[in-house]
Amino acid sequence: MAVQAVIILTDEFRHALDRLADGGNVFLTGKAGTGKSTLIRRFLADTDRSVVVVAPTGIAALNVDGYTIHRLFGFRATTTLADVRAGDYRPGRFTKTLASLQTLIIDEASMVRADVFDMIAAALSRIGPAPGTPFGGVQIVLVGDLYQLPPVVTEHETGFFESTYETPYFFSAHSFRRDDFPTVSLTTVFRQLGDDRMTAILNEIREGVLLGHAQDQLNARADKDFVPPDDEFWLTLAPTNRLVTARNRQQLERLPGDEFVHQARISGDLSLFDPPVEETLRFKVGAQIMMLNNDQGDRWVNGSIGRVVGVGYDRYGAVVEVEFPDGSCADVAPFSWEATRPVLDGGSLSREVIGSYTQLPFKLAWRSRSTRVRVRHWTGWSSI
Repeated sequence: MAVQAVIILTDEFRHALDRLADGGNVFLTGKAGTGKSTLIRRFLADTDRSVVVVAPTGIAALNVDGYTIHRLFGFRATTTLADVRAGDYRPGRFTKTLASLQTLIIDEASMVRADVFDMIAAALSRIGPAPGTPFGGVQIVLVGDLYQLPPVVTEHETGFFESTYETPYFFSAHSFRRDDFPTVSLTTVFRQLGDDRMTAILNEIREGVLLGHAQDQLNARADKDFVPPDDEFWLTLAPTNRLVTARNRQQLERLPGDEFVHQARISGDLSLFDPPVEETLRFKVGAQIMMLNNDQGDRWVNGSIGRVVGVGYDRYGAVVEVEFPDGSCADVAPFSWEATRPVLDGGSLSREVIGSYTQLPFKLAWRSRSTRVRVRHWTGWSSI
């Protein structure tokens, strides 16, 4: 990771860096803009330790030049804590990495589920450099703001979590001990340094106490007539799916050329499956899209923004050429998602594969739900 040319080393920054250098577990937190990512980059640049950075999602992992938790540890959607503790668990290509690991940094910790944290602890205890010890002797650095996105728990998993954990968050994991993770909280907001009013407004939004005068200040800056340039990657945020669908359909109809229709292939029982993309996907060359999976070749991640520049076919079906904002292009083929159902067996939650859903892994993305947006590589955003 490249370190920023100018870093303001405040006393709290120095204290945090000292805690990281000591080798003990740490929970590093702070509101947006306080420099959590910058501090981690500084630590990575200065340390001689063997360090790996992970995050719960592909976008978050890409933002810190790391891996998803599931990729590093070889967890599948069906992997359970019992599986990790069993003798046949292997993390695959990263086995040697985990065996020599000294520090594991987990970014966006607010999204890490308690059961996943327990799986991480169990895997490291088995495969880490000091087997049989907590976390295998690996320093765990949790980074995140608990006011931000929570762990994702489906309706069908609620019963398991209510009976097994106090909350779905990582700090309710059985392997987590508060005393073992001293909190280091960053308080200085650098992103809006010199703009105290903007900082105050952002804090009010974060804490859910936005006052009327602050709303007036934000509304005064709105440009209702703004139209994003067609040749740039802009994403409009909207509060409802209805507005999102209408805007995307309107933009699609504005494009010249033929409309392509791709039908999903479905097998098995999908009654508990929420498809990430429409069963009937409509798009054109020139359509702005958002990727919905993590590419095994690291050409894109879930949330990457791109544009359709070509459509072809091979013996397996449609192949769509997508251009990304950095100028790179990739051929995108249909992707299969596994449909699973949770099974509670002896107090352990497992997942049984009961079907599959195969579709091109993208959706139209001129507009997206404001509560679901985490994107990589875009020009800007507007809102309604």
